[in-house]
Amino acid sequence: MSNDSREQILSDFQSCTGLEHLDECIHILQQYEWNLMDAVQAVHDRIGIGNDNESTVPVQDIANRTTSSIIRNTTNQNINNNKRQSDSNEIDDDSNQPRIIKTIPGSQRTSKGISSTTSVEPVHELNFTIEYSDQTEKITIFDSESVYQLREKIFEKLLVPPNKQHFFNWTTKSYDDHTILKELNLSKENIIRLVSMENGSAIQIHNHTASSSKTSDLFSLTVLCEDKSGNMIPHKLVLPPNTTINEIKRQIELLSHIPVKEQSWQGLFDAKDSDELHQTLITSQTNLIVHQSDTSSNQQIPTIKKDTKHSIISTERSEDEQMDIDHDNVSESYDDDINVLSQNNPTTTFATGTTSGREPLIPDECTNDAFGLEHFARVFNERYGSTGPILYIGPLDQAIQDSLYSSIHIRRPLAIYLHNEQSVCANVFCSQVLSADSIVEYLANNYVLWAWDITNDGNRKRLFETLRRCIGNQCAQRVGAMESDSFPLLLILIRSRGSLELINVIEGKSTPSEVLLNLIQSHESFEEQRLREVDGEVMREKRENLKRQQEDEYEQSLQADLAKERARQEEQNANERLKQQRLQQKEESRARLPEEPSETEKNITQLKIRLPNDEGVLKRRFRINDTLQMLFDYLTIEGRMLGEYKLLTTYPKRDLTLLNQSDTFEQLKLYPQEQLILESL
Repeated sequence: MSNDSREQILSDFQSCTGLEHLDECIHILQQYEWNLMDAVQAVHDRIGIGNDNESTVPVQDIANRTTSSIIRNTTNQNINNNKRQSDSNEIDDDSNQPRIIKTIPGSQRTSKGISSTTSVEPVHELNFTIEYSDQTEKITIFDSESVYQLREKIFEKLLVPPNKQHFFNWTTKSYDDHTILKELNLSKENIIRLVSMENGSAIQIHNHTASSSKTSDLFSLTVLCEDKSGNMIPHKLVLPPNTTINEIKRQIELLSHIPVKEQSWQGLFDAKDSDELHQTLITSQTNLIVHQSDTSSNQQIPTIKKDTKHSIISTERSEDEQMDIDHDNVSESYDDDINVLSQNNPTTTFATGTTSGREPLIPDECTNDAFGLEHFARVFNERYGSTGPILYIGPLDQAIQDSLYSSIHIRRPLAIYLHNEQSVCANVFCSQVLSADSIVEYLANNYVLWAWDITNDGNRKRLFETLRRCIGNQCAQRVGAMESDSFPLLLILIRSRGSLELINVIEGKSTPSEVLLNLIQSHESFEEQRLREVDGEVMREKRENLKRQQEDEYEQSLQADLAKERARQEEQNANERLKQQRLQQKEESRARLPEEPSETEKNITQLKIRLPNDEGVLKRRFRINDTLQMLFDYLTIEGRMLGEYKLLTTYPKRDLTLLNQSDTFEQLKLYPQEQLILESL
């Protein structure tokens, strides 16, 4: 294909699509081997996922192209698609006006009336490193493409759907799927820590290369966010300890669509936006709740309804009034409600499964605590229009472990809510006490709350067995002795001197203000006990630390003494071995050395050996046919071991230790006499 043909195709392609970045157009055409129809069709197929920005292409410019029929058909099709997709894009019938077409993500934005021959900005490649779970993938993309196109490429690599992708480390960037990457002012090399969004929760599997060995330091937080209908939606976050409160709020903004400035938080312990998680009192057990602060002030608390066969009691109260908790008014209202219920239906019990047909809070004969508590939360929400207090989901013995047997610094008292539908106070207590924001918040921040419904005989029996096993007979007997009208009950348990203690029983006829006061007083008693245990724990740790320090110092001293003793013993053994070795060498040399010849014997030589350090002179006669080895044997007998000295002649100067020991004195010309010098090495 000639260059002229490609230039014509490129020009026609730009006219059909409205794209003006040459590099991008060439890239698309090359993907479809310069087939104009396929490339144009591919572009228009992608319009549906692109941005909503408009570009203009004058009809007169299109009409002058050689492939005007193709362009006209494609443009008209695109205009019709835009008309169906958005009522805001209107097509002017005047042919002199530019027609509006929708561009794919990444196309250059042009204002109305600007010619397609405007200047072209350069297109740059961006490199992304995507970190997700135990995978790391590299992606290269043009900065003229959109965030959605980046998500598509991530989907091709990691199989995480675009609508479930969350860029964890892009909390400071303002963007959506239609944002062009160039507008984010990204560098050429970028890292994205990907989080998969599942059922409204952000589940992060942390895989940062520098922190893969610190998984135990991550914070696992559950944040309950109020949606538009008033339901509390849980969002689970797994965060590094250096995450700031402001970053958490931005994460919640992305997950719940509640702007940061409208978020009203409970459970932050007065932490500032700039504080990092590890600097706050927030733990993985902390209950974090987010409300939208601009909700209508006239929103009503849900109405409590009895079965239509009986009377309907309305306890509507504004949210602001409920938060203020005017003790006198609340007490009067609460008492009035109880009186009305008693007068209207003195003989009919409230909401049993057989009398009203309502679904029980805990299924009958429930044997799975976790399932029963999840059922409790769901039915409570359906029945009273409130999520109510945050419950511990799990068996009672585990709730005791996580609350009263946890670390002394994060320990909380345990509140056990016992519901009985046969009590006249049950509905009023649930609607006015357990649905009160102040009580819900106080329980969430200061207690671990476990609940059970004892209306059914099987569930009652299971509860008493659990109380006897986990707490003791005394607690089970006290609860069993309570009259039905005393229910619902709030049992407050603390741990004192290693054993569990029931310090308060709040009955169902208590008013909201009385319940809140009892909860505060019980928590103060718990806190006093906890602080005493903290002081005792601190003193115990100091004693144990001092003991460990002394033991470590003693162990170090003992090891040092043992090391010295081992070194001394090894040195002594080495000296002893050397001594024995020298004695053995002397005996062997003495056995080999013949007796010294007499002065009158012929063919002898007289040797004088001057010792170092003025230690004297050794003299001995040898036969001239004796070997040099005999001289060394003589010196060994005298305590001079071979290898510890040099034996030098005067002239010519030679070191006899380097010569052949089998040579004779005659061969070495060491006769009739010779003076030798012994030098220590």
